[in-house]
Amino acid sequence: MSRLLLSLLLCFVAGSAFAKMYRWVDEKGQVQYSDKPPSGVQKVSEVDRNGRVRTGPDGQIMTDDERAKVDAEKRKQLELERRDKALLQTYNSLEEFDARRDLQLDAVKAGITSNEMRRKTVAERLQKQQAQADGYQKRKRAVPDDLNSEIELTRKEIADIDRNIAKQKEEMDLVQQRTEADKKRWSELKAKQNQPR
Repeated sequence: MSRLLLSLLLCFVAGSAFAKMYRWVDEKGQVQYSDKPPSGVQKVSEVDRNGRVRTGPDGQIMTDDERAKVDAEKRKQLELERRDKALLQTYNSLEEFDARRDLQLDAVKAGITSNEMRRKTVAERLQKQQAQADGYQKRKRAVPDDLNSEIELTRKEIADIDRNIAKQKEEMDLVQQRTEADKKRWSELKAKQNQPR
């Protein structure tokens, strides 16, 4: 008898754990939850046990992946709105975009110049190391391991500097592209603001 009672109790608990829950906003603007959808309310969402909305705009139950996609889209939209607001609050003319771009480009150019000077110094060091190695080879002697290691490290340093310079040049292109995209978006937003309502 107790097994039957325990089985019935487990069925009841399992059934209530999976019972549907609904969320809506009442006429006073208060969020309400219930196990039955209210009548006369247009926008009712099905929610999970944690209160997260399970149904999409078309009323279909969303999977976790679909809900994550909807949330990501909302975040993307909010970020776009934030960027638009920042553009309008930061800039008063297209010339200000150009001035900011020029400052950023000058900073990157200074970095490139610094790296080019460093590369020249390192290349001179490599040349001296290579001359030493050539001297050993002309005398038909083995190049010492520590000299070979130094040459290898110097070559690696030059390769790293070259990569940094390439990245800095890419950054200059990105600054140009971002500035043009921001100017275009700012112009669109200004045009919308100036449209008669």
